[in-house]
Amino acid sequence: MSTAPHAPARRRLLTWLASLVGGGVFLWLASSRLRLWPDDPSVPAPWLLVLALAVHVPYALVRATRLRYLLDPVVAAADPSRKGLGRGVLVGSGLVSFFVLLVLPLKLGELSRPLLLARAREPGVGLPEALAAVATERIIDGLVICGMLFGGLATVTELGPDAQAHLPDVRAVGQGMVAAFVVGLGALLMAAWAPERIAGWVGRLPGRWGDRAARVVRRVAEPVRPLLELRRAAPLVGWSLAYWGITTFQLWLVLQACGLHLPAAAAVAVVAIVGLSIQLPGGPAQAGTFQIGASLALGLFLDEAQLLGPGSTFAAAMYAMQLVGSGLVALPGLWLLRRPEP
Repeated sequence: MSTAPHAPARRRLLTWLASLVGGGVFLWLASSRLRLWPDDPSVPAPWLLVLALAVHVPYALVRATRLRYLLDPVVAAADPSRKGLGRGVLVGSGLVSFFVLLVLPLKLGELSRPLLLARAREPGVGLPEALAAVATERIIDGLVICGMLFGGLATVTELGPDAQAHLPDVRAVGQGMVAAFVVGLGALLMAAWAPERIAGWVGRLPGRWGDRAARVVRRVAEPVRPLLELRRAAPLVGWSLAYWGITTFQLWLVLQACGLHLPAAAAVAVVAIVGLSIQLPGGPAQAGTFQIGASLALGLFLDEAQLLGPGSTFAAAMYAMQLVGSGLVALPGLWLLRRPEP
């Protein structure tokens, strides 16, 4: 009897097992610094938690709509009667994909938005264009949070007792991530600036591989090309800065709700460190990578007692809020994707 039909199921099982092991290792490492479930999960200012959850609405909308600056020109070029990507597809794919990104292990959820965009069959937007647009957005986000990391650490005035021992490692990781994001952005900009030249280079691959690679290069270049135009690049970067500003405000509210009265600069650094840590492939629902990032970030500003007390409450509350908030906004996202465009 053939076992071929069972191969995909086995691969899925192995993927989940690997993610559970990886997430478990990160959780174990984080548990040496904070309580994964706080002993006394009291929240001195619960109304601030409610406000932080409400902030998730503009947070999700800004995150979902930034992609229009990259994909609107692609749709308009493919169909002159259209001004850009359908707003239902734009917003719906963003709201749904963020929940999928949080839930799936090993960063597999990053593929969800490109797949949703390609499935919508918008003019000119196939899987290569959608992948390139999302990758560009992620690289811009990466550069922003690296800037937040160094800016926050440079302006914060109070550090915890163990901060000096960890700061060199944090800065070294940040510098390595900056280099990786700069290389990635440079490669995308080169493809957008000289697509035919690069297509000619990869077209020299033997057989049909060359022709296919050349077509992919031309298609990948289309959604990146708006970065070469200031009128489109500026608002994309501006809304990305606004998105991370809202993210920092939401996290600061949760800090205050849990009784951690850290300054805004510290909140900026915490957002950056957690944002970089969740770039690592982790378990389902970002279990492990979120907690290790939160423990490292909070350890720069809190002593051991604070880390095991209100710091652990903050990590648990922030983790739960992201899951609950993204799950709630995913519901109207599903409705927008099912609703026919006017």
